[in-house]
Amino acid sequence: MITEGQIKLIWVLARQLGMDSDKLHDLVFGVTGQESIKALTVMEGKDVIEALARAGGKITKKRKPRRDLPLNVVEMITPKQARLIKYLEKKLGWQGNPERLKGFIKRIIKREVVRTKQEAIRVIEGLKSMAEREPNKEVGNGVSV
Repeated sequence: MITEGQIKLIWVLARQLGMDSDKLHDLVFGVTGQESIKALTVMEGKDVIEALARAGGKITKKRKPRRDLPLNVVEMITPKQARLIKYLEKKLGWQGNPERLKGFIKRIIKREVVRTKQEAIRVIEGLKSMAEREPNKEVGNGVSV
């Protein structure tokens, strides 16, 4: 027996080609000798699908669904986020004083080290807002201009 997926694909391809039910069933009969799509075997279904594809139907692969994580799964900080935190630390002139960044992180996320993506987002947003408020800081030496 033909699979449900094959039946759906046959109808999708027929719609792409502008076929109505009668035209599709005529094609199925011409290819397989069967009058009903549901009466086809798996191999006959493949033959009908190939005939529809040769006629101009486009078979596209389904995209994989987006991987949404369960609520109890925690994603770790990404290397890109860690680099951005280091960049913002330099931009604020804190690279010579690691305790300054550690204190800021502790105030924002209540621990000294950023471990998760969500914590990194909170720290990065805080550092960005501080960098916007202090535009006269020069990157690298921590001296005001």
